[in-house]
Amino acid sequence: MRRSIFMVLVFALSAFGMQAVAQNSFERVIKSYNSQLSAHQYLPAAKSAVAASALCADAKNYDGAFKMLTNTAKYLGQRHVTPDSLPAVFFTLEKGKFDLYMRLKNNSGATKAIQTMANYAKKANTKDITREMLLSEANYYYSGGQTAKGDNCIGRLVKETASGGDSEAVKKEFIGLIKKGVAADDATLVDHVYKSYMAWTDSLAEMNAESDLAKAKKELTTAQTTIGDKDHTIKVKNGVIGTLITLLVIAVAALVAGGVMYARALARNRKLKLQAEAADEQSDAKSQMIHNMSAVIEPALSKIDSDTPEMDNLRTYIKRLGEYSDADSAKMAVDESAMENVDLEKFCEDAVEKIRPQLKPGVTVNLSGCKGMAHIAPVEVETILLDLLRNAASNTPANGKITITYKKRGAKSHQFVVTDNGPAVTSDKRETLFNPFDLSRQLSEGDILLLPVCAVRAKNINGTLALDPEVTHGASYVLTLHS
Repeated sequence: MRRSIFMVLVFALSAFGMQAVAQNSFERVIKSYNSQLSAHQYLPAAKSAVAASALCADAKNYDGAFKMLTNTAKYLGQRHVTPDSLPAVFFTLEKGKFDLYMRLKNNSGATKAIQTMANYAKKANTKDITREMLLSEANYYYSGGQTAKGDNCIGRLVKETASGGDSEAVKKEFIGLIKKGVAADDATLVDHVYKSYMAWTDSLAEMNAESDLAKAKKELTTAQTTIGDKDHTIKVKNGVIGTLITLLVIAVAALVAGGVMYARALARNRKLKLQAEAADEQSDAKSQMIHNMSAVIEPALSKIDSDTPEMDNLRTYIKRLGEYSDADSAKMAVDESAMENVDLEKFCEDAVEKIRPQLKPGVTVNLSGCKGMAHIAPVEVETILLDLLRNAASNTPANGKITITYKKRGAKSHQFVVTDNGPAVTSDKRETLFNPFDLSRQLSEGDILLLPVCAVRAKNINGTLALDPEVTHGASYVLTLHS
């Protein structure tokens, strides 16, 4: 076996002729190649053959480079290894030939090679080979001046990644393509991919700006409609509030526009600079804007002489909006210093006592499984638990029942479940229950931001908040914590 393998390579090895360092590199590759063929590792062997061929090409021994690939294919054929049985192996060898033709600027040879590669790629039908095929096609078309076809290949590469809706993955895809072009010293490919990258970033920034502005306008319309339904005194103040909101919306639009301009300038100046930092800055700025909106509007509302439930709900909404902004902009700051071993029974009883004045007559609060100790962040958990109890108290009728259940889900996993026997959450509300900007919910429903605020606070302490879908009589909210 070793002798037959050696005979496949005898021409390439004898014609290699280069300096000692390069010769040593070639011999190392050939050693790996022989070992892989002996072990029937045909795909690694094909890759080693391509590497050896590239070393021959570096030494201007193109005849030896082509014979290296051709003889390998012949050797595989003698052992009944065919493109039908192992298409990935033959794709790899043919791509090696394609790269050689591109080096030599042999358009005819490159054309035949790219056609053969396409046939093998179709048979292989794997993600990696499809990507390699599209990238090779883009290189082929760009080198021949067929820019539109090359851009189409790059677009298909990116589309596969973008189909998952992950903009960061798309950005990494572009960066990977540019790095491949740099490694191959292919300035044409790098230039075209970078232009496609810039076009995509501009499109993404514009879509984000339009989305943010549309959301702000919807919030403005909702606020104006609510205030317009109040008495004469509120209507008088409406102009002032509307002006403030309008100014803030303009500020949001200016901020988004400025962010877009900044992102574009940053991309052009630094090219491959990741935009995660810019995205974080924009998010923080928008959260701060919402916080400022709440801080400005809340005092104005407090001066309005109206004690109607609607006005109370509006005041609560503005206050919660500020809380949501603060929680949404906060980083996961809970560390080990904030964690404590707490007595579950006392912890839950203290929370119940704090909300007891809000319970309707005859409502009972029971504890289940709240025994022993738990290692949690007590301040943050209590804040969420109190709001969940307030929500349960508002929905539980007189003589009703509220239950707090604790469940140990693992060494570092805990669950607090708050269940009431009030009205069940309708199916149309379940999907948007924790969405702070669900326009289907009206201020007349009460504290509509309570649950969204709880959800984002849970996220900030490495937890989640969910509605138990199996509970259809009343509602059951599950707070899961991972310490």
